[in-house]
Amino acid sequence: MTAPKLGWWWAATPVLLVGLLFFALDRARLGGFMVAAGLGLAAGLRLVLPNSASGGLVVRSRAVDVLTMALLGGALFVVTAVLDLRPLR
Repeated sequence: MTAPKLGWWWAATPVLLVGLLFFALDRARLGGFMVAAGLGLAAGLRLVLPNSASGGLVVRSRAVDVLTMALLGGALFVVTAVLDLRPLR
């Protein structure tokens, strides 16, 4: 048995990693938007690529994968957009 190829999984990974780096650098809003963008990119890639090229993006059926990543990315975008980061007095 051999490990599956990662395919286009690598295209969304740098965006997600940059988002996590922004979180680590105390830039929560920018980090949230970047992670949401990475999830959106992953959902888009999973939607248009065949299973053989999707590699690490294939977890369940295409519809479940796309809906899960798109909903998580959309929810994170909304939460990040309404996040109040002003310090308390």
